[in-house]
Amino acid sequence: MNNYFLALILTIIIEVFITYILGFKNKKILIAVFFINLITHPLLSYFLWINSFFYLVLINYISIINLEILIVIIESILLQFATRKSYLSMLKLSLIINATSFFVGLLLFKNIF
Repeated sequence: MNNYFLALILTIIIEVFITYILGFKNKKILIAVFFINLITHPLLSYFLWINSFFYLVLINYISIINLEILIVIIESILLQFATRKSYLSMLKLSLIINATSFFVGLLLFKNIF
């Protein structure tokens, strides 16, 4: 459980920071990234936890990438709704921040697979 909260906090810090670095300095976007991660991160983690009991999906690199793609799409839709920015710009933002936090997570938590 401690690793989960560490992963959640690091994900939020990384994604808000990268959003800011990319020039999205408006508080509304930064707050949206923060709260959207409070929704999507636990949902994905809960799915993976449930999956560890019921084996709904074989977890490997392909399934993790597919789940991350799903998260990128969901977050970009939520960001577009929350900020009223274009969907394409929010999709690009979501892709960049999620890829960054994913790869940092791989480096820090090497035992994912």
